[in-house]
Amino acid sequence: MSRILVVEDDFDLRFLYVNVLSRQGHEVVGSANTIDAMLHLTNQDFDAIILDMNMPDVPGLKVVEFAHDDVRLRKIPIIIVSANEHWREKTYPLGVRHFLVKPVPMQELLRVVQEALKR
Repeated sequence: MSRILVVEDDFDLRFLYVNVLSRQGHEVVGSANTIDAMLHLTNQDFDAIILDMNMPDVPGLKVVEFAHDDVRLRKIPIIIVSANEHWREKTYPLGVRHFLVKPVPMQELLRVVQEALKR
């Protein structure tokens, strides 16, 4: 299946996303902060990114900008999962087309991941 990077500082949510996606056959890498996520993106290939925007170190927007500014990463679909809908208007100009508002039902997350991976 696909390789997915999950960037979520909440341990329980990260654990849930990783497990649900893994059971669907995806190879999933979890990251607890944006710096770690950018290192993963630099050193590994991913087919999709699930990204929380309110992170403890650097806002998730930096991951979006980092991916947008790199030709190799720009093609990776980013799925924003955030409690704050104001991030939508900041990420749309950078190519983000998938935005989910927390709390997200797992069926909805899986549907959006499948949709993103088809593109």
